[in-house]
Amino acid sequence: MSRAHPLCDRRLEARSFRRLKGDLMLAVVLPDGSAGTIPAAATDVFGEQSLEPGLRTVLSAAGVRRLRALLEAKSRGSRRSRGTRRRAA
Repeated sequence: MSRAHPLCDRRLEARSFRRLKGDLMLAVVLPDGSAGTIPAAATDVFGEQSLEPGLRTVLSAAGVRRLRALLEAKSRGSRRSRGTRRRAA
């Protein structure tokens, strides 16, 4: 994580691990209390030596929340449209 990132050197509550497209992710509680997911390799959860050089988080906490809201809205929209399309004869 870049030293300029607002979460750099902050302690976050870790809730669980999950895999996303093969990458190990860490589910955390952000400073405002909302949920977030970050690459485990971008943290020191396994000790300082596990940090990957050059790995950066480019979204702020607010950016992560906004992205999550957009993805959830898109997911709800795609569920509504299933089964409503007709195939051409």
